[in-house]
Amino acid sequence: MFYTFAKSKVSPMHVVLERVVGQISNEVRHLDAESTQLHPKGLAHKWSAQEVVEHLVLGFRVTSAALQTRLNKGRLSRNQKQTYLQWSLQLMILSFGALPRGVPALDETMPAPGRFPAMDGRQLVDLLRQEADAMDTLLDSCRKKYGIERVAPHPWLGALRVDQWRRFHVVHGLHHLTQLRCVIADVAPAPASIRISSKNLAEKFEIPAQRPLA
Repeated sequence: MFYTFAKSKVSPMHVVLERVVGQISNEVRHLDAESTQLHPKGLAHKWSAQEVVEHLVLGFRVTSAALQTRLNKGRLSRNQKQTYLQWSLQLMILSFGALPRGVPALDETMPAPGRFPAMDGRQLVDLLRQEADAMDTLLDSCRKKYGIERVAPHPWLGALRVDQWRRFHVVHGLHHLTQLRCVIADVAPAPASIRISSKNLAEKFEIPAQRPLA
């Protein structure tokens, strides 16, 4: 299955999204296509670096679809009421920046074999940025059309304003940034730096103790 990139908008991505997208990009851009497919400790149920990025990309697409629906209909949903659970989750995630642990990802955002081709780090960065930018463009459109109203519902949190949608994706992205760093540390650890001193200089560079005369 092949993927296509959405057309980028002219204006820059909102700074709060740009910050987290930039952090994730810095972690993966150096990886080759082999490293992005490796699972931590060889366990298939643990996401690879590509699968973490895929999950974020699919999350952007789910949000984009919800926003596009509201723009196409030209009106907001009539059901804007929040349950106590949704209010509590909004407080936890949007106000305190804490995602509840142990909650499974939505089916629509679960990585699946064959959904995307194997990509190296730079290709993953391009994909991540294109999808984040496409979502951000729709958020801008909703902000212009609906102002500070709740524009589209999140499956767990209920209807959110544009600023709340951006906040959610920042918190969600930072959550998986921590996961991504752990994955990369396991499958593609940075080489240990060599500390050179007068005591180990000859040993590190395999310099003979005495050189024959020319």
